[in-house]
Amino acid sequence: MNIGDNLRVLRNKNNLSQQEIADYLGIDRKTYVSWESGMVDIKSSYLPKLAEFLHVEITDLFREKPSEIIINQHNTDNKDHSVNGIVLLLTDKEAVNRLVEVVRERFEK
Repeated sequence: MNIGDNLRVLRNKNNLSQQEIADYLGIDRKTYVSWESGMVDIKSSYLPKLAEFLHVEITDLFREKPSEIIINQHNTDNKDHSVNGIVLLLTDKEAVNRLVEVVRERFEK
């Protein structure tokens, strides 16, 4: 993923419009659209405000890795070794789709 793709994913994750981000940054919507489409590079002076508005670190704007599914399992001293809780952190829609695939593969057998 490039920064434009990341901006689109983060904007959608935060339920924001392109216009809302452009207004926050004090730029024209067309300028923001050109960043998301990858047609124009983002001036570095906008990166801190973008990250703040999207609730991420600046480095997250440049994330290259694919979607992640993070599973955190907590066990206690139950006699039957049962799991007390599982936390799934799905980083975006692609992660949700991947989880659905994994669950189907495991339980359709």
